[in-house]
Amino acid sequence: MEAITVGEKIRLTNSFTGDHPIDSTATILYINNFDVVSIEWSDGKLSNYSDHQILSNFEEAGA
Repeated sequence: MEAITVGEKIRLTNSFTGDHPIDSTATILYINNFDVVSIEWSDGKLSNYSDHQILSNFEEAGA
């Protein structure tokens, strides 16, 4: 991933949290002023990660 865009669907490529398996998908909901990214997983759960974690561990779901 090169950029983070609100509304974009993303796919987990590295199970760095252990909460969701690789290939799980999510939608980016919000990016705050501190570069914390809020996402909603396809199972409805919400998570927050740094922009670095998103860029390093996710890819665009259409990729």
